[in-house]
Amino acid sequence: MNCKWISKIDERKKCHREADSSGYCIFHKENKSDEEIQLMMDTLHQEEISEFNGFVFENEFNAEEILTYYYKILDFSESIFKQKANFKKYIFKKNIIFNYTEFRDKVLFNGCVFLENCDFNRTIFSKEYINDHIFEKVKFKGPDLVVNKVENFPRMDGIIFSMCTKFVLKNVEYGKSEYEHGKINYRIARNQATKIGEYEMIGFYYYKERIYSSKIMKRSNYPTFSDYLVEKFFDQIARYTTGYGEKPWNILLVIIAIISVFALLYLFVGIESSNSTLVALDINNIGDYSLSEIFRMYMDLWYFSMATFSTVGYGDMVATSLIGKALAGIEVFFGVTIGAIWASVIIKRMIR
Repeated sequence: MNCKWISKIDERKKCHREADSSGYCIFHKENKSDEEIQLMMDTLHQEEISEFNGFVFENEFNAEEILTYYYKILDFSESIFKQKANFKKYIFKKNIIFNYTEFRDKVLFNGCVFLENCDFNRTIFSKEYINDHIFEKVKFKGPDLVVNKVENFPRMDGIIFSMCTKFVLKNVEYGKSEYEHGKINYRIARNQATKIGEYEMIGFYYYKERIYSSKIMKRSNYPTFSDYLVEKFFDQIARYTTGYGEKPWNILLVIIAIISVFALLYLFVGIESSNSTLVALDINNIGDYSLSEIFRMYMDLWYFSMATFSTVGYGDMVATSLIGKALAGIEVFFGVTIGAIWASVIIKRMIR
């Protein structure tokens, strides 16, 4: 009877080794006896296996002791490491894949050298060891390092990339206690993207870095509480208006919202047209207006609000009341400020 292991990634990939009473072969079986573990290790060396898809490693995995033979690729897809996975100081001479791999205990890559590509796709690291610096003194000389949809991905302090390595970090999120990890890892990704000139990704990494940086802002990091509030206020403004300069189209939504809100305020305050007619809604007699009349007045005032916001001021409609003038002044201030922000964001993205 063949082993009943089937890949979750590709159902066409199956194990054709002989199974025991559990229905699984010596590699895919869990809770192996000591004899079975030894038999598995002996078979790895004898057959010089390099594709470990779905293998279950019960004991500590030491790469320098096990991977002593030649291989064309190392594929640990869907493998389960129940105890420590020790790749410390190992030289990966070929591509290595950790797709859907599960590390249930500590994992170490410290001092490793990667000469080819490395993929971490939907890999699961143990949350217990998320604070470990597992990439310290790692030298990555390969073309691509991809980290996608990884759970509990540790911080990457100390990793050294070559000047041509493309580091892809995406769909990796962190909980409240690990916001600092997110900030550091996305900063590393941004710095590497800057080195190799991957300009289309720099903005994304910078945005993610600022998001996590914002989440870890603390009162204790500022001299006074007012300093903290001011910094937090402007941080939130930058986030939701421009996406920290990386989402300029957000400004258009903000502009439309401001113009629409001020148009609504003008509807109750009143604006005088060029023929001395007051365009306003009488609240006391609001029942006398039809929806079409209210809509027509609102559109006239939306036009006035847009002209005021853009500081064009055609002069065919003017604010005559004190409140109306105050509102117009505030809207002009918003228009000048946001216009300058819009221009700076666009120029920044154009010259990057």
